[in-house]
Amino acid sequence: MPPRLNLFTARKAVPIIRQPSIHNSVLNRPQIGLTCLNKRYNSSDPKSGNQNPKSSTPSGPTQDPLPHVSEEAAAMEKIMGEKKCDGTPASPELEQGTPVSEILQRDEEAKKHMPKVMQDQVRNSPPSGSRSFSTYTRFAQEMQKQNSAGASGSADPSVELVANMITDVSNQAAEKQGLKFPAPESLPASENFRERYDSVLKLFTNMIMKSGKLTRAQRNMDTILDHLRTAPAPQPNPRRRLISTPNYAALPLNPVQYLNVIVNSVAPLLKIKSYSGLAGGGRALAVPEPLRLPQRRRLAIKWIIDASQKRRDSKLANRVAQEIVAVAEGRSSVWDRREQLHKIAMGCRANIALVEIRSKTRR
Repeated sequence: MPPRLNLFTARKAVPIIRQPSIHNSVLNRPQIGLTCLNKRYNSSDPKSGNQNPKSSTPSGPTQDPLPHVSEEAAAMEKIMGEKKCDGTPASPELEQGTPVSEILQRDEEAKKHMPKVMQDQVRNSPPSGSRSFSTYTRFAQEMQKQNSAGASGSADPSVELVANMITDVSNQAAEKQGLKFPAPESLPASENFRERYDSVLKLFTNMIMKSGKLTRAQRNMDTILDHLRTAPAPQPNPRRRLISTPNYAALPLNPVQYLNVIVNSVAPLLKIKSYSGLAGGGRALAVPEPLRLPQRRRLAIKWIIDASQKRRDSKLANRVAQEIVAVAEGRSSVWDRREQLHKIAMGCRANIALVEIRSKTRR
């Protein structure tokens, strides 16, 4: 049975099948022209209207290359407007190229392939840490010149001055063996304090102490001094004035001196002692006797503490401080007790002769 497909007729049908592709390429050519025309009209470049439309040929690797590094840096500097601290532009100048030395410093690989002349210059250049001269050599030369000038008799006056100072120090050290500096001057007798606290302050603290509790007595003494410092200045009494105190307003400024003035002002000068059988028989006579300074102060402090017991304040420190202020103003009973003692001593001062007669007869 003969085949249905005729091979001779199929050879003529191939061009017919390929013919529509030729017509399609011809029909598509106006579309390419319209595309290039649209690109020309849509371009933002003002000069693009005068240029011919770009060809549709593909671009190669060398077409439209990137700008040079220096040109790109200059463009960025122009946009940013940045400059260095010294006013020089941050980017390289286009009309001035980058030095070869800078390129070699940045690229270690390029140093291996640099010219022979540059390699010789690098070898002959001195190292960066070396100096062209030595300060020690120059200093030695100057010292040698000074020594030679001193030997010839024309030395610098400053050198002679330093030499004289060294000689004086050496002589002083020879005079005082073992002392690098001169010994201090001896203090006068009035500046040598053998005790830490004032004598009146120490005696007053021991007088208010009970059962050997010295720490509590010292706390009470601190309270008394603080009260004397913060209390207003005492009002002077014309009948009972304090000794050696012309200015009452200055007493609170120094509470220790304030306490000394009060104790010395009310301290009695003498005491009354009774002698039995002085005038014959068994009769006792009162005879006044003088007191030393520590005894006078002790008796005055005892009177102040006894008078403070009559006050209503519960704290001992407050009672004693108030009594001291009352003594300063002349309102305390301690003044009356002192005046009464001196009055009795004045009345029995004649008995002092009897004591002298009795002492002579016993010899």
